[in-house]
Amino acid sequence: MVTMIVYEKEEAFILIAQHDHARISGDLVSAWQSELFHSKERREELACAAYEHDSSWIELDRIPLWNDAAHAPYSFRDFPGNIRFFFYSKGLDHVQETSEYAALLGSILYTTLAERFRNADTVAFVEREFARQSAIIERQKLDVKLLQLHAKALLLCDELSLFACMEQPGTPRERYEWFADGFPYWFDRTGQTSLLADWKDQATIELNPYPFSREVETKLSYKEVSKADIEKYGIAEAYQREQLKEHKLLFKEKLG
Repeated sequence: MVTMIVYEKEEAFILIAQHDHARISGDLVSAWQSELFHSKERREELACAAYEHDSSWIELDRIPLWNDAAHAPYSFRDFPGNIRFFFYSKGLDHVQETSEYAALLGSILYTTLAERFRNADTVAFVEREFARQSAIIERQKLDVKLLQLHAKALLLCDELSLFACMEQPGTPRERYEWFADGFPYWFDRTGQTSLLADWKDQATIELNPYPFSREVETKLSYKEVSKADIEKYGIAEAYQREQLKEHKLLFKEKLG
């Protein structure tokens, strides 16, 4: 079973595994401008949090489940919360074995995103993760200001990766349910509070302001599963029959 990123085309569904989405956010975090933090400490753990925050889904992202009500594969938006949050916590437990700080950042990311799906399932999950966060902060005696900056950078890079994944490349920003008005931005010393992302073409995303130290080249891995094959074989076999494809992406500064 899987909680993939899914969008629909006329004759097919595009399915993107969560861990492949996380790789894009990791590539972005790794290019973050150091001067936007007040310390260079814990950068490797920040990158680990970005790359590994969806690692609990690697084994699960093999067999999609069909949502009869939506006539589409289950996605991260509608996957049953009780299962989703169990594996989120399990993944954070695994990350915490090697880096408490990375697990803390991942936990903050998940509890922030859980607010978008607020229901009975989120309450118990958020309470458990708040307890995890408090315990790690107390044990590690952390620089809370730096932690807040790292958490905000991680959230932004995760959402920029979602921007790249959740609609067809080249989609105008105005058509995005979540990102039409941009992304909350806390790092611009001029006081700018929103970051805007726009597709320049099907492979290039332009950002203003630009929080990275260089242009970021990355790739989007996905499967395109035809509706005809789903009808013929069922979603599980149709997905398995498809080869993984790659789409090159470039994040760059928007000039002018």
